[in-house]
Amino acid sequence: MDILVKNDLNQLMQQRDAGPFIAIYLNTDAVLNDLNQRRLQLKELVATAEQQLAQRFPKENFRPFQVQFDRLAADNSWWLQHTGPQTGLIANAHTLVTFDLQTPTEAQVIVNSMPAIRPILADRQQQFDFDLLALNETSMAMYQHRESRLIETPLPADAPIDLKTTLGTEKRGGDLNFNSSPAHGVNYHGHNAKAEEREIDQRNYYQQVDQYILDHYSKSSQRPLILIGLPHNQAVFRKLSKNPYLSQHLMLDQSPNGLDLPALQEAVKPLQDKWHTQLTDILLSRYDQAQSRKLALADPFDMIKPALAGRIDTLIVASNAQVSGTLNTTDGSVDTDLPLPDNLIDDLVDEVLSKQGQIRMIPADRMPTETAALALLRY
Repeated sequence: MDILVKNDLNQLMQQRDAGPFIAIYLNTDAVLNDLNQRRLQLKELVATAEQQLAQRFPKENFRPFQVQFDRLAADNSWWLQHTGPQTGLIANAHTLVTFDLQTPTEAQVIVNSMPAIRPILADRQQQFDFDLLALNETSMAMYQHRESRLIETPLPADAPIDLKTTLGTEKRGGDLNFNSSPAHGVNYHGHNAKAEEREIDQRNYYQQVDQYILDHYSKSSQRPLILIGLPHNQAVFRKLSKNPYLSQHLMLDQSPNGLDLPALQEAVKPLQDKWHTQLTDILLSRYDQAQSRKLALADPFDMIKPALAGRIDTLIVASNAQVSGTLNTTDGSVDTDLPLPDNLIDDLVDEVLSKQGQIRMIPADRMPTETAALALLRY
């Protein structure tokens, strides 16, 4: 029996022909369940898996699966490491792979010839990671949004944290005095505080901020950079920015002054819904374009041969997709006479992913036609 591997979807896909697979998705949130309750939940789900395996694959021995699940259940350190909303366990007779999920769903068991990974893909699609630049006229702060949590990024001493330190004697505004308030940010007064010179200073400062964020964060993370700041400050920054990762559609038009981390976390919540809506719009636009070029399919049974041939670039799946049948990858046939309900969509997902295709989940009510899936073909 191989050691447990965490969150390694690529390794799992390499073993997709070594089924059958048992997929168990259990709730592991330490706040909601104590350890004994979580162990009991796993025991009940394993018992369900044994029943399903006996019905679907009567010649398979459940013992190798049982050994792996028992070892995991007895491992206190494993339970302490997995306290998120949900954990996925996917096992064949030789290997058990674990996945941490951030979006809680109903606990479930899926026994199939190929690994049932749709809950994992849906969870990863829900996780909208981005960098957040909090922009004031004369200062900035950096945050990272990872796995639904906003974390302030500690900036080194050479970072352009504020205008006065960054520009120094290069300031065009002359001898200025500063005072600030949480509501209005920095105010200027002094004998040379001309509006034009302030604007020059702001542009020069923003250019350095833009280059610093691009060089030290965006190039390496390749995640969207979202701005929070007053509309005027954002307009100045966007006009001069050369950062290709700066989001043109997602932004927060409000001053970050006076917002602590919990307040910022609350402020960014609407961004995720907006991002998912825009992503769905883009996918459906791609489907319309592919359809006009006769490179789109809307019947899951018509997708089998293209999937096996590696012709599907993107498989768009409705959130509640269910099509009875299991795919035989050797000849492309579909078996619908099964002792337990099976889902052809899960098999298509595995096949497309193994051929370097993309999987995207969208709400069922956004599908342009009554179908469980849409396919965009490469050729």
